[in-house]
Amino acid sequence: MKRIAALLLTLVLALGATAALAEESASQIDFEVEEATFLTQVTDVYINTPDYLGKTIALEGLMDVYTYVGNGITYRTVYRNHPGCCGNDGYIGLEVIWEDAEAAYPEKNEWVRAVGVLEQYDDEGYPYLRLRLESIDVLAVRGLEFVTQ
Repeated sequence: MKRIAALLLTLVLALGATAALAEESASQIDFEVEEATFLTQVTDVYINTPDYLGKTIALEGLMDVYTYVGNGITYRTVYRNHPGCCGNDGYIGLEVIWEDAEAAYPEKNEWVRAVGVLEQYDDEGYPYLRLRLESIDVLAVRGLEFVTQ
């Protein structure tokens, strides 16, 4: 009987610890970019950068991978399309980067959820923003690829 009671107590404590860890992980996100306001929220990150630097941000979108001809560096972004200057040619999102240069990234055009800490860096005298990734996961269900607000 004592073994069963001890086993039940251990199980209850383990479940409680697991729930606490799950809550702690969820609470680490400082800013969740929502689908309905993606364009507005990401724009706010760029306009009010000091308010977001060092914060953990989560967003979903398309994965893009491209190499800039000017410097030969490959960049990766999580983005969505929106109305632009010439119709529906807008592109808004955040660059993403792993701490480990050898880490794997999702393929171009996969729908992902990225979580990372926002940082600013300088490239040829210009400031840029990126998320230093904590996680990036490919999702089975895609959200809106084209957003307006």
